[in-house]
Amino acid sequence: MSDEPIQPIPDPDGRFAGLVHGGVETITTAGGNVMLDAAVSYRTAACEISTVKEGFVFDWASIPLAFTWYIPPAGDGKNCYGIAALFHDWLYCHRKIGGRPVTRAECDGLFLEIMLYVGVTGWLARTMWAAVRAGGWLPWWRRADKDIIP
Repeated sequence: MSDEPIQPIPDPDGRFAGLVHGGVETITTAGGNVMLDAAVSYRTAACEISTVKEGFVFDWASIPLAFTWYIPPAGDGKNCYGIAALFHDWLYCHRKIGGRPVTRAECDGLFLEIMLYVGVTGWLARTMWAAVRAGGWLPWWRRADKDIIP
């Protein structure tokens, strides 16, 4: 389990499945990344199910180091954007929701959807979304599915 306490994630409509004590359970790995300790699912506003599988390694939100004191990668206790970053990283790697291929724009859109759903402050959610729209074309999106954990 991670050294950080599990951050409770608001789920007013019961869209998440697999949360542990209301949060995501992770194990810290080498290099500061974390590994998901149990599968977590999210039902989108369009009623599709996206499931991040146990064992997926990710880095929470990719925040420039100079800003991590103000915007911690996993969330700050009142803004639970870490869960959105988890699903965003998963979708960038696997490019599918329930077997349906998704575009980069759809992945970025789900990132924003989840942040707003869990109550991330509007300006912060939209700023983070704009950042992934601007920088999402970097090497993440070009990785082939075969190079990623199945």
